[in-house]
Amino acid sequence: MCAPHAGGTAQAYRTWHAGLPAGIEVIGVQYPGRQDRLGEPVPASMDELVGPVADAVEPSLGEPLALFGHSMGAVVAYEVTLELERRHGQVVDLLAVSGSRAPHHREKHERHALDDAALIEELRRLNDDFTDLLDAPELLELILPAIRADFGVVARYLRTPPLPVRAPLLALGGSSDPDVAAQDLTHWRACAGGAFSTRVMAGGHFYLADQAPVLDALAPWLPHRRPTAHPAL
Repeated sequence: MCAPHAGGTAQAYRTWHAGLPAGIEVIGVQYPGRQDRLGEPVPASMDELVGPVADAVEPSLGEPLALFGHSMGAVVAYEVTLELERRHGQVVDLLAVSGSRAPHHREKHERHALDDAALIEELRRLNDDFTDLLDAPELLELILPAIRADFGVVARYLRTPPLPVRAPLLALGGSSDPDVAAQDLTHWRACAGGAFSTRVMAGGHFYLADQAPVLDALAPWLPHRRPTAHPAL
């Protein structure tokens, strides 16, 4: 299961299956309020987001299961892992978190309170690749509400003290991420009840746009294979 960044969609992971060993299923989470779920209200809190995602993952329990999340998706994947373990015990084989500070070491941001112009500039700062998208007013009208709402969820999120997951935990990040330094990744150790490691790769906050190094880093940690399919939750 792969959880996207704030304002992101399941399509962020649409090509990942091609770079992974045969037999691995890639399931992208589609948050409410975007694309095929555009008519649904966006969640106002992490709890509103995590519960339904955990419900959707439950049919896959009993199979080898890895959860990956980038940026906001990292804490979504962490909280979903905690929820699944609360319900069923150790059922997640790997939690991989990317481009995010740990749940108890959050940096205070008020991005959701920015006006549209300032929010757009913040998005440019985080990812130059957004330029074409941010220059399309008709697309901005569709995506900015979800981005703003997601940033609000992130701003209100804090778990202190952190709870350790039973699953092995791998924390990844970009070497030039303006918001998440390599040292920040080490704070995820407090969330690991077992095996823990960090990997830093070349790039900024969206370093995983070059997916090959990311998938190479994940591959040794992944559980055993299962038949390939590519649905979105």
